[in-house]
Amino acid sequence: MWLPENFLSFVILTALPVFCLFVLERVVFYKLTRSKAGVDWIRSKKWLHPNWISRMRYPMGFVCIGIYHSGTLLYPGDPSNVLHHLGIYWFTFWIISDITDGTIARHCDLHTIEGESIDPLSDKLLLFPPLFYFSYLGLIPIYLTILYFIIDFIGQFSRYYLKNKSANLFGKAKTFLTVNTIIILVLQQIYFPEIPKWVGTATYIGAVFLAFCSFFFKIIPNYWYANILSIMNLVCGIGGIVLVLFYERLGLAFALVFLGQFLDMFDGRAAEKWGSTPRGELLDDLADGTNFGGTISLIIYSAIQNKMLSIALGGGYFLCTSYRLIRFIIDKKKAGIAGGVHVFVGLPSPAAALFAGSSALLKIDDYFKLVLVLLSAILMVSKIPYIHFGRVILPAIPKLIKVILLTLILLSVLIGFQSRNHQILYWTFFVFSLSYVILGYPWKNMKNQTPDGSGT
Repeated sequence: MWLPENFLSFVILTALPVFCLFVLERVVFYKLTRSKAGVDWIRSKKWLHPNWISRMRYPMGFVCIGIYHSGTLLYPGDPSNVLHHLGIYWFTFWIISDITDGTIARHCDLHTIEGESIDPLSDKLLLFPPLFYFSYLGLIPIYLTILYFIIDFIGQFSRYYLKNKSANLFGKAKTFLTVNTIIILVLQQIYFPEIPKWVGTATYIGAVFLAFCSFFFKIIPNYWYANILSIMNLVCGIGGIVLVLFYERLGLAFALVFLGQFLDMFDGRAAEKWGSTPRGELLDDLADGTNFGGTISLIIYSAIQNKMLSIALGGGYFLCTSYRLIRFIIDKKKAGIAGGVHVFVGLPSPAAALFAGSSALLKIDDYFKLVLVLLSAILMVSKIPYIHFGRVILPAIPKLIKVILLTLILLSVLIGFQSRNHQILYWTFFVFSLSYVILGYPWKNMKNQTPDGSGT
């Protein structure tokens, strides 16, 4: 059986209750905030004010750990005891409350300057007790937790002196990775002790790095935001190339490509919102070419056994990616487009990289790989329009669907690491990228396209 032994218990006792709690909260507050009567009722309740909810989270991290550790004391040797699960449910309730207060603030006009400071503080007070607790248990390095604590609270203290007090994209991503780290550590303790220890440490290192970025991006000039994101994407590309050439770690290199896609998703919007340097667009294309062209081409070369075929296919893919990026700049200049586009001409290079890279890593016949990689290369250089994922598709996906998709990805990662079958991960990325290849075509909006492919 390819599913982990405790997978069914995990679904019934943890995943399903947490999912139901989230759905219940979303449905209730969606109904309340979409009607005037509901908004008036929320505004009349002091205990539903976003600042009140944020302050209530202050002690809850300690309460969660108190409940969870009581299970360890009262039921030694039984990691799946009732108090451990109660601690998880209580922690989940207050994590969801962070979504609730944001929804109320936006839809009930209850946003305050004070809330921009106390909401991040409440998140820190909720998350750090579990982090110190798991550090005490030796599941994550204590020095990382101390470093994280120092960086995060310097950032919190700086809010009293900086004009920009609200959380940025790095802060939100940092919180997301921190919560995922805690989830992984709990799963290791209760259900899946076979999960390698480095998995939680890796996500934790990412959270600490993003904590530094969250603070750093508040004190540097705004017009450098896009460039730094591009530089980070470039570093991912260089790192991926090194991993393939010198260590033959194709999976880790592909993971860096995936990370680079997230960075690339935001650098264009950062440039539009805050501006950039004169060479910012060139730096972005250099990063994309290195990561989505260079790393993926080397993965294709290394993953295909027939070396003559692999050289031709990897080299051809790199040339197609380079042509795609150069054509994009030329077309934008001809059309007089200064910012980003909503519809691309040809398959975007990040999507092609995910599709071609996952195809190359699948355990299938080399000639099937040839067909799939050629398809991604042809679609890149074609004139077929594709909707921008970050600008158009992602904002249109309901939050509930996003949570379901994220859960599926996390489950595939969990199963892949637990069973040491990385093919599950590659197939997951292949299916998601294939979905975009098919559904990213603007089937219903072709009449609204402009000749340059930028959309209306």
